[in-house]
Amino acid sequence: MPERIVEAAIHVLEASGREGFSVRKVAREVECDVMAVLYHFENRDGLERAMADALVAKIPQLDESKPWKERLRWVASAYRDLALAFPQTFPLLQRFWVTGPADYRQAEQVNRAFVEAGLTNAQIVDSCFAWYAVVLGLASAEAGGLLRPAGKQELAEIKSLPEEEFPIIRSLLPNYRKQKAGRSFVLAVEMFIDGIERRAGAF
Repeated sequence: MPERIVEAAIHVLEASGREGFSVRKVAREVECDVMAVLYHFENRDGLERAMADALVAKIPQLDESKPWKERLRWVASAYRDLALAFPQTFPLLQRFWVTGPADYRQAEQVNRAFVEAGLTNAQIVDSCFAWYAVVLGLASAEAGGLLRPAGKQELAEIKSLPEEEFPIIRSLLPNYRKQKAGRSFVLAVEMFIDGIERRAGAF
């Protein structure tokens, strides 16, 4: 029953958005009483935490035989795919320090990669928080529209900017036209991984 409620809740949130989501709608979706939902999750926060962990649980099994950098790239890509598939529910991952068992399993994999990179225990803790802030933030931003390539309206606005005030932005117009979905995400992840490799043991 709890699993059915969680999947129904994800469906309701994806269909209705944040503003249209309610525990009452979830109860109607699974044809049960609101109190039955609250019995399993105590409150809306408990339900939303379970929803976030259910998303993390959808990430496929990681191939641990790969080098640490390749594993981190794979994890980042998996979170991006999740955000694009569940754009309304994915931001819940940013609300909780940890979402539950599936999240702990993913964090263990990331921390293992950091151990292999040569980070100290103190560095691993800071780096893990930074990693998830970067990856979840980038994935949410792309799902929400921030990292998408510029559209016709934005390109027209850039072209109309006074060149004497915005010389750099104007000069970048051809590059904005060539921007591709996902490229900023990959670049930021690569910069993070490169930084980890360079700074291991130094901060």
